[in-house]
Amino acid sequence: MLVRSSAIAVAFVLSACATISDETSVPAVLEGGLNDGEKYEIRTRTLHGANGTYAQTRVVYKGFARTCILDSPNDCESKARNLIDEYDELIF
Repeated sequence: MLVRSSAIAVAFVLSACATISDETSVPAVLEGGLNDGEKYEIRTRTLHGANGTYAQTRVVYKGFARTCILDSPNDCESKARNLIDEYDELIF
């Protein structure tokens, strides 16, 4: 319980210290595999914080999100596949 509370507190503090200045969203579709054709979004935010400006990229599927590295080959697609698999497991 203490670890979870600390993680929530850290997330709250980090989000309170940064300002989102820009957000873009690009539609994407999985190709091949079990979830072929599933649509998701790749969202990139520009954040301004105490330590400067940085970008955060996430894949988003039906309201659920995972952080990914846009410049890393297949990282966002891999995170999207995992996210969609996890979502499907929640439903069934």
